[in-house]
Amino acid sequence: QERISRKARQDRGSNHSITIKEEVMNRTMNLHGMMLSAVMGMALLMSGIAQADTLSQGHRNVSGVVTAVKGDIVTVKTSTGTLTLTQKGAAEHGHAEYKNGDEVTLMMDENNNIIEAHHKGEEGNHHFYTGKLIYMGKTQKEIKLETIDGEKVFPLSRLEIKTKPIEEGEIVTVEVNEGGIVIDLHRGAHGEVKH
Repeated sequence: QERISRKARQDRGSNHSITIKEEVMNRTMNLHGMMLSAVMGMALLMSGIAQADTLSQGHRNVSGVVTAVKGDIVTVKTSTGTLTLTQKGAAEHGHAEYKNGDEVTLMMDENNNIIEAHHKGEEGNHHFYTGKLIYMGKTQKEIKLETIDGEKVFPLSRLEIKTKPIEEGEIVTVEVNEGGIVIDLHRGAHGEVKH
């Protein structure tokens, strides 16, 4: 016994002839469209998860030697070129002042910005905290996250972190150095891992 949908019966009544075969084909095409949409949605979700698992892969360490110290400005020669640091930055992170000839390790982000500097052999342990961004201070250099352990507030090391286009309420991961200061911020989850 063949069934004809109400739409097919209505269409037949108005001199449009839709056969059972055409109706089945329409339903099949709709089903295929929904399945394709579901697969594409899953692919997009999975690509976001994969990205979140590899947040710190853009970071790298570069070794160098201090070649000049002029006031607060410290010049470091590396295999890729000459970079500058500040004595103030060393003091803020609890490191000794740099002197000519000191060997240093620089942590670079994915944009080749120095996000951390240490005297060689004094590299610290960094931690990652993931949570919902509650507040990123416009007037104060700090960030507040809602984590599984409650709300946490961290000071920011540099203003560029505040200019990233991340909205309050988004899930973010912050990288915190051994001094408890945020040195990098990324959208997405990472978990707390020693770096």
